[in-house]
Amino acid sequence: MFKFTPKVHNSIENVIEDKDFLFDLGDCYGSPYNVLIPENIDENIKSFQDVFKQNNVVGKIFYAHKCNKSKAIIKQMLKNNICIDVASLGELIDVVSCGFCGDKIEATGPKNDDFIILGLQHKITFNVDNFSELDTIVKYHKKLGIKGAVKILIRLNNFHSDETKIINKVSRFGFPISEFENVLDFVSEHRDVFNLIGISFHLDTVNMIEKIIAIENCISLFEVMFDRGFEPYVLDIGGGFKLNYIEDKAQWNESISELKEDIATGKNSLTWNGKTFGLSVKNNILHGTLNIYNYYDELVKEKFLDAILQTKLSKYQNRKIAEILSENMIELYIEPGRSLLDNVGFNVAKVNFTKMDAKGNTLVGLDMKRSDLLIGEQEMFVDPILVSQKENQKKDDCGVFFIGNLCMENDMIFNRKVFLETVPQKDDLIVFMNTAGYFMDFDQSTTLGQKVATKVILSKKGNGKYKQYTDENFNPFKE
Repeated sequence: MFKFTPKVHNSIENVIEDKDFLFDLGDCYGSPYNVLIPENIDENIKSFQDVFKQNNVVGKIFYAHKCNKSKAIIKQMLKNNICIDVASLGELIDVVSCGFCGDKIEATGPKNDDFIILGLQHKITFNVDNFSELDTIVKYHKKLGIKGAVKILIRLNNFHSDETKIINKVSRFGFPISEFENVLDFVSEHRDVFNLIGISFHLDTVNMIEKIIAIENCISLFEVMFDRGFEPYVLDIGGGFKLNYIEDKAQWNESISELKEDIATGKNSLTWNGKTFGLSVKNNILHGTLNIYNYYDELVKEKFLDAILQTKLSKYQNRKIAEILSENMIELYIEPGRSLLDNVGFNVAKVNFTKMDAKGNTLVGLDMKRSDLLIGEQEMFVDPILVSQKENQKKDDCGVFFIGNLCMENDMIFNRKVFLETVPQKDDLIVFMNTAGYFMDFDQSTTLGQKVATKVILSKKGNGKYKQYTDENFNPFKE
């Protein structure tokens, strides 16, 4: 059976099982609405901190704010005394308004003048992307009369290896490693402006080999910086710590195989209008790569970080990366996003109608749009959960397509079938699990005047009940 059963945290399972509560929230906030349980962040942070301690590595965790717009989440991160990574002026304003001070803020992403000006005024660390940013920092450092040098990390890309063959994708972020000496020249000319604390990278991949190669390249550059009279002490390896969304490995593998077989045979019975997710069939042979996120993975979150730190580098006498960092007094910065929001939130949408199309497919119309759940063309291979107050619903595993509320053909919540025990009916609720990281609000819009989801914050209480807050009013320091 084509199933992708979600992994559900106990605290979230308890909320979903309280049907009356979910329907009451829907009556209050409309559809869609999003639920967040910020306290669940704590265990995710601790798991990363434990890996730092176990590997005798000193460093900092910077939550990547871009993966959720919630202010409640920002405040929960602050309560845990970690740092934060901002990628825009708006995000910087957000985190400052929530209580973060400059020594706990790092700016990544493209930076306009206003972003840089505010960052300088708050004495944040800049993860520098290009020469124009360096010029702009110099300009406003003088204009604003900033006292002291600005902490910067030099962001690099296009790494290489003599031992492992990799195909480097050209990145739009950072300096090519071949430009490193030229960047050092510029920084050297403005030592009164810049305090070069280290180097960084963020790869558009979760491939461990590529990350190891990048780390090896970066470590070798510390000696270059020392020789040029700098005193760097930070290596920032970015984010990309994978997440596991699916309960069962065998089910994941079997369902993906079933999808490939369905496409290979030309049936396309599991996808909307022949969607192939990057695959193609030529001469009865399946070509291409399935262009989807790997929703099941065993090496995730802190385990992924630990595996990186335990990796031995032959270039450095076969010592572990953790040992190399520790022995050379290099601090490790990481920028996890979705992995800090594992089991923190879910989306809820109301069923508007159910109907049949011309080919006999069952379509379930939700009171939400695709952008309330997904980013661009991504497809979510995690099945939602049906919550109904109706009794004795007819069992039917025929499979359905979920469609959105926009007057547009491409507003498909999923481009694949979802098999549930019963066909959803009008006014039922559909719950999409573990969506706090990116899915929940990254592409949110008010297209055609449709509402965006209201965020409902739930705070745990000792009697097993939850207290409700709006996103703006939740403050964990008051709990």
